[in-house]
Amino acid sequence: MRRALGLILLALGVFAVAGAVLLPTYVYPKLAKVPLDQDSTSVLEGTASKVLAVTDKGAGPVTEIRKDASLTATARVQANFARPEMRADTDYAVWLLAVQVKDDKDGTVVSASKRQVCFDRRTAEGYDPRGDADPKCTKESSYVTELKDKADKDGEKPPEQNVPKAQPGLNFKFPFGTEQKDYPVYDDNTGTAVTARFTGTEEVNGIETYKFVQTIGDTKLETKKVPGSLVGLTDPTVDADLYYRGINTMWVEPVTGIQVKQQQQQHQELRPATGAPTVVFDGTLAYNGETVAKMVDQVNENKGKLEFLSSTGPLWLGIGGGVMIVGAVYLLARRRPAAPPAPRQRRHRVPVGADR
Repeated sequence: MRRALGLILLALGVFAVAGAVLLPTYVYPKLAKVPLDQDSTSVLEGTASKVLAVTDKGAGPVTEIRKDASLTATARVQANFARPEMRADTDYAVWLLAVQVKDDKDGTVVSASKRQVCFDRRTAEGYDPRGDADPKCTKESSYVTELKDKADKDGEKPPEQNVPKAQPGLNFKFPFGTEQKDYPVYDDNTGTAVTARFTGTEEVNGIETYKFVQTIGDTKLETKKVPGSLVGLTDPTVDADLYYRGINTMWVEPVTGIQVKQQQQQHQELRPATGAPTVVFDGTLAYNGETVAKMVDQVNENKGKLEFLSSTGPLWLGIGGGVMIVGAVYLLARRRPAAPPAPRQRRHRVPVGADR
């Protein structure tokens, strides 16, 4: 009975120790990936001391600089299952991000952008194509949407075109198991990966987060043709360079890599060849309370599962397996107690002459 119990404990112990090794090294990497299916909306709210608005009330486009505007930005992320990378067994996903910023006063759209990116489902890094030798994502799966230089007809808005563009750095989120270190994060405005520096920890709605700050220095984005009146000149149209700088702050839950909170401070100005610069945007937007609450719910839904696979599960399986193996060795190695000695048989002496 003791030997049978020892063998059972030994088998269970070995199984538990194997599970402790396999959970973080095999199971966790297989399951710690963002889902392919995605359709979510985030809302940022804030104010701008100055913002450029273009309106058209029937007499042609009118450009104006609005002051002290309340703004709402809506960012929608959708999966694109039409792309060949979107397979159940893939490590890559293709998501489309569309952002629209409106003036709360009258609903005027003051900014809009759209981009699609193929990125690593584990690390959240945008794929940087390296040719046919490394074809994880097709070139067409990552693009930014731009307006063509000219409209098809006078008085109309130029049509959109999708321009293939790699988007390196982190996209949409941080990696699972985010560390206290700096990360390259893709910046929509400059179209490049800019370092987000780890600055410490902070609690957001009861969730401990890592705080990262991404600082973008004064950067020329493009040269645009703008009305001379917009930049204080008398010419009907002039060329002006659009410059941008900003500070993006991200509060990240480290186990899931989810950005629980986000804030964007941006400044943009037009610089003509002559004359003073004209500020066309200066403001700050941040996740509203509802969006922060949704992100916290996502953290609470997934954090425990990931921790079980990567830390708590292996810890308890390792401890339990070790205890069972020690117990099994003790039972199997322990000798059976020696049997008590048989009673000595007394020899009966026969008196001399008794058989006579």
